[in-house]
Amino acid sequence: MRRDTMHTFDFAGVGSLMGKIHRAMKRFIEGHMKHFQITPPQFEVLVTLWEKDGLALNELGKILARDGPTITGIIDRMEQKQLVNRKRDSADRRCIKVVLTPKAWGLKEELTTHLQASLKDIAGDLSQLEMSQLESILTKMLMNIEQKIVPRIQGKLHATI
Repeated sequence: MRRDTMHTFDFAGVGSLMGKIHRAMKRFIEGHMKHFQITPPQFEVLVTLWEKDGLALNELGKILARDGPTITGIIDRMEQKQLVNRKRDSADRRCIKVVLTPKAWGLKEELTTHLQASLKDIAGDLSQLEMSQLESILTKMLMNIEQKIVPRIQGKLHATI
């Protein structure tokens, strides 16, 4: 479809399909995580920290797009499950780092192996090119939401306060 005709495109079907995919993926992830007794937000924290352990709590919140109280609650529950520890930064005592425990590192292979196998099933017979195109399109849509829609909504919220 050409860009100049994009404004006439009916997004209701695409929006409905995206909603269905979101709900199905949420059910799938929740079911998968239940076996490991972790929630999807806790899994997001694990994946992020497996990539870069020892992030500052506020930086982790920004990466995961979670506000302060929400990320604090997630980390509180993960600490209770002995998956993470909070450590004060030696250079700046005000900064709290989130560090994975050996228990969390021990979950990495099993969790990611099961998840990758299931995600392959979800992708089905999509080619590498199709997956790349899908990722590109979804990234553009997310950027549009973050750069255009969210500021518009925030502007309306601030105008009513």
